[in-house]
Amino acid sequence: MLKNISAADIPTLPQSDSAEQQKQRAFDLSLAKTSYNYMFSYLEPIPISADLPKGEGFNLAYEAKVLKVFLPLVENFKNVVINLLKKELIDDLPTHALSSVKAVEEAYEQLKKDKESSNPLNIITEIKDIKELLHALSKVPKELEIAIKGLSRLPEDLLVMVQGFGKIFKEFEKEGFTAFLKNTLYDLLDTSQGRDYLNAKSIKDYADILSELSTPENLQLEQKPWMIKDPTIDSTHDITQQDWYFGYLQIAGFNTTNLVGVTSESSESKKTLLLADLLSKMPLTDEILKSVTGDSSLNLKDVVDNGLLFACDYSQFEGVEGSELHDLKRYPAAPIAIFYWNSNPPAGYPSGGAMQPIAIQLGQTHDAEDYPIFTPNDCSNGNDANGVKWQIAKLIVQNTCAIQHETVAHLGACHLVIEPMVVAANRQLAQSHPLMVLLKPHFRFTLEINNGAIHSLIVPGGVVASVLSTSIQSSGDLIVKANDIWRFDEQNPELLFKERGVSEDRLPNYPFREDTLELWQAIKKYVRNYLELYYRGTNDVERSKVVQQDYELQNWVNEMTNPKYASVKGMDGLNKTGDPSKPYAIEDFAYLVEMVALIIYTASAQHASVNYAQYPLMSYIPSVTGTIYQPAPNKSQDLEPESFLDWLPPLDVALYQASFGYLLTEVQYDVLGYYSDNPRQPYFADPRLGKVVSEFQFELKDIELKIHRRNEQRPFPYLCQLPSLIPNSISI
Repeated sequence: MLKNISAADIPTLPQSDSAEQQKQRAFDLSLAKTSYNYMFSYLEPIPISADLPKGEGFNLAYEAKVLKVFLPLVENFKNVVINLLKKELIDDLPTHALSSVKAVEEAYEQLKKDKESSNPLNIITEIKDIKELLHALSKVPKELEIAIKGLSRLPEDLLVMVQGFGKIFKEFEKEGFTAFLKNTLYDLLDTSQGRDYLNAKSIKDYADILSELSTPENLQLEQKPWMIKDPTIDSTHDITQQDWYFGYLQIAGFNTTNLVGVTSESSESKKTLLLADLLSKMPLTDEILKSVTGDSSLNLKDVVDNGLLFACDYSQFEGVEGSELHDLKRYPAAPIAIFYWNSNPPAGYPSGGAMQPIAIQLGQTHDAEDYPIFTPNDCSNGNDANGVKWQIAKLIVQNTCAIQHETVAHLGACHLVIEPMVVAANRQLAQSHPLMVLLKPHFRFTLEINNGAIHSLIVPGGVVASVLSTSIQSSGDLIVKANDIWRFDEQNPELLFKERGVSEDRLPNYPFREDTLELWQAIKKYVRNYLELYYRGTNDVERSKVVQQDYELQNWVNEMTNPKYASVKGMDGLNKTGDPSKPYAIEDFAYLVEMVALIIYTASAQHASVNYAQYPLMSYIPSVTGTIYQPAPNKSQDLEPESFLDWLPPLDVALYQASFGYLLTEVQYDVLGYYSDNPRQPYFADPRLGKVVSEFQFELKDIELKIHRRNEQRPFPYLCQLPSLIPNSISI
């Protein structure tokens, strides 16, 4: 039975309420302003929430989902550590230590049994089982420490590993899953006997550290007939090292925000790379283009004029400081990678067109010795006959892309963009305001997950300091500088692809663009249908008049744009009022639709595109590593195939990157467009919204089907914009 709906449950615009209701709204907002405030000193001048207001924290259902994702890590501990201890010390351990190990096994088996139960209340039972399991695990290190002291057969490192796990489980019990965003995993493999044993002996070692977790997508790629196997690379894992894969990741990978078109001086696009500027720092030649593509008819000018040359230019990384972990230095770079859209690619590429890598320079200023140009066939004379430097160059580009992903594209352009908007909305929009009702599911848990991040991510010893090559200061500087040039209206996907020179008229195949533009249109249509119910009128002119009368909305946009508050830059669709106390007004209904749709898109589809690719495409370290352990190779160096390993991180760092990605990728609280688990108790109380929401859900299902069909024709499926794999909010 549907719940009873009263008039008080229906959202209203403030100007439509009675004087008494308006007074109550104003009082409620004054109270909200005591809880929702800004802090600027953490990543100055970026505003973040000063506190975690009541009601913004995770609920029981969310924590249960996180705990389920945590289970494979517990199983990994059980299989790798406990079984190892039993195998090595079964005859030496006293009875009380063995009983602790047995208690862990029994608690784990009970959890698996209840997890598989069909009991509808099993979620509560599972949480109880997990707590008992964690309690049992926390006792093991104490028992083992007592039991194994003085046993010469046990490596000292193993004791440290056990103690480290005990610390992690206790922190997890006390703090929740954000404890795993800290540097505690290093305790498992820390040792006083040196760290040489953590160095990989082969590429396969990096796949082995994932053996107890699900196999990531890029290690499940099918060997197709058009692929060329490289005899210098481990045949089991060489697909991620192929050039077609490197090119494809720029348009369907974990971070598709960096590729821009190379254009002539006459280009009007703001975010493209001018050919003259490119050549001034990277002397690419017609001969290199012809040699790599195998097409002697090509020249740079014609290729650029035809819109076929593209670049990933990481100029923002020039001069960034490297980090150091466990007395080992890491080396960030500022590379330039050039790609050619080849409609008739050579062998080793999928037919029908491919993004072909042409050349890479690992610095912003060309130097024939220190920063030469590397190419797939060494036609640029980089002393790279065996192609090892080319593989390392691709690795360094992907490393820089990964750093930009975690700092700018993910944290900066999603988490930190939405956070002040959440604060501003709660300070200026009554809970009964239609906009607040609409946006609330798309703001869910964002303040809580960000609160965990600021205490665990960008802190000394935290995730950023552990798994990225940049120093903690440089990582923060990258975020702040990117935020300084970020503009709200420019994030409109349709506009952004044009400004980057990667719209359909230039680049015919771009999976992220194709999928996300359909989502953008569906979100925009949904928002319009929703808002038309409250901003009433027969056309947008009449609806705009209602928008102008909505004083809570006017207060919200003024707080959003105020540099002392939310400090959102680039809302150019607002009108200047000339009133210093309220310098802006929103007067256009169509712009309100665009503005609200962009907020929802950023919190859902855009965030999903960067967050949920982390484990599938960023956990296999030889493909994408957050850290590089050698400087960029120069021309004089003579490298052998095994030299590739020297640039990769130790296995503990690799394990931490993969585990972190697994946790963040596997948690999905809800699904875009679905706001209630119970259809008989819909989230929206207004009965008119049933049709609006149903139409949105139907359109999302249609988009899902279209993406699946497109994926059948792609080199491998692009999954990051499947509506079913997109949550409503930045909740992880």
